[in-house]
Amino acid sequence: MKKATLTLIVSITIILQSFGQLNPINNLNWEHWYVCPNNYFNLNWEPPNISQDTLMGYNVYRNNELYRFQTETILNHEEYGGNCGEDFVIYNFGDFWIHVTAVYNSTYLESNYNDSAHCGGFLIGIDEMKLYQLNLFPNPATNILTIKSDNKTIDEIQVYNFTGQCVLEQRPSNNVFDVSGLKSGMYIIECVIDNKIIRQKLLVQR
Repeated sequence: MKKATLTLIVSITIILQSFGQLNPINNLNWEHWYVCPNNYFNLNWEPPNISQDTLMGYNVYRNNELYRFQTETILNHEEYGGNCGEDFVIYNFGDFWIHVTAVYNSTYLESNYNDSAHCGGFLIGIDEMKLYQLNLFPNPATNILTIKSDNKTIDEIQVYNFTGQCVLEQRPSNNVFDVSGLKSGMYIIECVIDNKIIRQKLLVQR
């Protein structure tokens, strides 16, 4: 009797797991390229195998941090357009891993993920890097930052935090930039020079 009961319990457990399985996505693909002065990318995947649960959409992660929820099976920024901005590749000022989970039901339960893609961070042409070097001082900065680029005019400056959000945007006055409103931490400073985008790390200390 005990053996029959145990067999029944195991059978029911297997059936429930089979019906309640949250299937992961399939075939995650990542492409990343540089066309002066922009970074472009294409992240795409195939929907999960049919499940008993209702598929709501997908969560896209950079490392283990949620970037966004979406219903499309593509996240891209390409020359002709896309559904995402270039700032997706701005994350912790370096490389990171990407993975996508399937989201089920109105309670937003997530599947596991089988595949990960690696992003190497910003791409920039070597020639452009040599021609448009940025000099930031002081760095670390506290209130006022001076930015110079070999006597070239800096048209616009944007500052991004570690999650890729633009937190400050100014037109510099005499290459002087006010960072007094920023909290302590690491940032990416992005300058537009001769219609080219140049980026460099900036540390703000209080």
